[in-house]
Amino acid sequence: MSGINYKLWANYIYQISCRYINPGESSVIELAAGNGNLSKHLSKKFASYLASDNSISMLKNFKAKKIDRVCFDMIYPSVNKQFDLIICSFDSINYILSKQKLKTFFRNISGLLNTDGIFLFDAGLIRNSLHHQKYAVKNGRIKNISFKRKSIYLQKSRIHKNIFEFYFQDGTKIKEIHRQKIFELKELFNIIDQCNLFVVECFKAFTFKDCKAHNFRAQFVVKRKNRC
Repeated sequence: MSGINYKLWANYIYQISCRYINPGESSVIELAAGNGNLSKHLSKKFASYLASDNSISMLKNFKAKKIDRVCFDMIYPSVNKQFDLIICSFDSINYILSKQKLKTFFRNISGLLNTDGIFLFDAGLIRNSLHHQKYAVKNGRIKNISFKRKSIYLQKSRIHKNIFEFYFQDGTKIKEIHRQKIFELKELFNIIDQCNLFVVECFKAFTFKDCKAHNFRAQFVVKRKNRC
């Protein structure tokens, strides 16, 4: 995730949240928080902040040690409370590879939201994957580790694979394959509607313009439907 302006991203999320909640009085949970690059900027702005990830090693190496953390798979969140704001960033939604699991995720999100709470998430769209396919191979170096990334987008299945090869100074080589499912914009709207949620707004990411199917990335603002 090098090259990402986490402060800019955090400010964008904060601006959206201020439209719907009072940050100084609001409880927040961040899903798939990784090692806290976003959390360290956002947590200062809210009354209470809980970060979660399914990797215990990520949480142990968290950027902001004072933030409360909990380890679980975001599809099956194991917290017994509701929140005013739920955040899921960095295409984390795209790592849910089937519609059925995505429905399970959204239904569980509904249970985590307070009556007037909001759920903010972003999703990579098809154009984003096609763009990265044009620049399929990237080589780089981080400290003493060199790496190669190959990006493959399978248009029929809409699976986007990022294949990473890491080369260490002692000759060790590690290979990782990251798979993402690229859902169409209308699919996401339809699935959300089936899960006791509704889309309040859907922006072209990092703007406040309405998102279109041909955009690179969508930023969703979602609320819970009122139960009868």
